Amino acid sequence: MKKLVCALLFLPGLASAIDLDESGSLKLSGFYNITGAKVISGSALGNSTPWNYMQYQCPCSVQNWEYTGIYEKEKGWQFDQESLIGVQIKKEFSSTFSATAQLIARTNNPNKGSRPTVDWAYLTWQPTEDSAWTFQAGRFRIPLYYYSDYLYVGYAYPWVRPAPDVYGWPIFSYDGANVSYRTQIGQSDWAMTATAWTGSYSQSNNAYYTRLYYGTPTDDAWKKILGASVSANNGIFDVRAMMMRHEETVSQNDPAAGTVYLLKDQPTRIYGLSANMDYKNWLIKTEVDRFEQKNPALGINNIYKYALIGIGYNYGAWTPMYTYSQYTTVTEPIEARSSHYLSLRWDFRKNMALKVQYDISKDKSHYPYPFFGDSRVLSVSLQGTF
Repeated sequence: MKKLVCALLFLPGLASAIDLDESGSLKLSGFYNITGAKVISGSALGNSTPWNYMQYQCPCSVQNWEYTGIYEKEKGWQFDQESLIGVQIKKEFSSTFSATAQLIARTNNPNKGSRPTVDWAYLTWQPTEDSAWTFQAGRFRIPLYYYSDYLYVGYAYPWVRPAPDVYGWPIFSYDGANVSYRTQIGQSDWAMTATAWTGSYSQSNNAYYTRLYYGTPTDDAWKKILGASVSANNGIFDVRAMMMRHEETVSQNDPAAGTVYLLKDQPTRIYGLSANMDYKNWLIKTEVDRFEQKNPALGINNIYKYALIGIGYNYGAWTPMYTYSQYTTVTEPIEARSSHYLSLRWDFRKNMALKVQYDISKDKSHYPYPFFGDSRVLSVSLQGTF
């Protein structure tokens, strides 16, 4: 449980904070991932002959959909797709009111280069010090997945990265507010947290759509976001259920035709369920998600299904793990992929872990052209907190 506790502490203020003033009310914490990967082999449509997809020279592999972290075989080892460093600053104005900001500098950040970006910036208020209620307002990551809140705090989970077949959407933040309620369930060992959030977010020249699907500048906006989740934990089992709805608008600017809408105010629903176990030396991770956009009048039936399951065992400082993931759409032309991951984590120093991972990924899409294709990828990452 120590890794989970560490991860949760990253949200209100990172676990090992440095005092920046004498009163201890201003604190600095941080984390880093130095990640490199190499595509060992790959093929598309049953042919291993190199091919081009969009701006990428394949065989290649998508390991980060949000920031289009793509590894290309001909480039050998690449350390510029996922490596990052983040800092979190927290100011406590009182025992019940604080401000938090988290900045991350990425080696690969489309439209931003390596300049730091503000991933989190929010205010937190509780009615009393021991209140079960917490209210927040500002900028947050959308908590679509179990690991959404600390997706880039690599030290918090056993893999080099959570399965990219499941993790990654075009919009991953929201500007708005949330409220959470924490309580013990009766006299049991179970604690429950219920959270609701609302807001919106828009992004010009969205990297996901522009660089992975359309090839021309594409804007994306999620409006009228309304979501809720309920989680429960007893120190061994951890379960979480989530649902969210929003309206999505995807558009492109055509010099001749003006704004062209690929989607306009399209109602969207996302559902998620995770169940994890951390018992003695055994780790089990599971997650399933479903994304729905339906409008029969416009012929829209965009449904994506995602899932992962992983099992690991802790031998002292070593944690080997096997994980399987997959995703698929349900209407033609189908986009689908399944992947197997073998990962090994070595906690060789306090607050620092070295990870090695081997991925075997199969492209099961029904596209008439080569998409990202099959791939075998070797990754290594040094991850830690400070």
